[in-house]
Amino acid sequence: MMETVTLLRREIIAPKESICYMSWTLDAYDGLGFLRTDDPEKGQVSILFPSCRLEELEGLLCAFESEGIALRRVGLYDEETRPNII
Repeated sequence: MMETVTLLRREIIAPKESICYMSWTLDAYDGLGFLRTDDPEKGQVSILFPSCRLEELEGLLCAFESEGIALRRVGLYDEETRPNII
């Protein structure tokens, strides 16, 4: 049986000077997702990605943190049903 893949959205707060770097890095991971800037002054961004790649995305966020980028995870949402799932 195949797993149903949905579109998820991870909201985070990041230093505004890191947003471009994070976006370009995420873009280099083919098919992982894309970063949308929601409020550049507050560093509020959303990453949209397929649910089957949640573990890989969280690994990338941890890698950003290990590089010294201070991230705050705000929410994780299913874009089809909209509930905060974590």
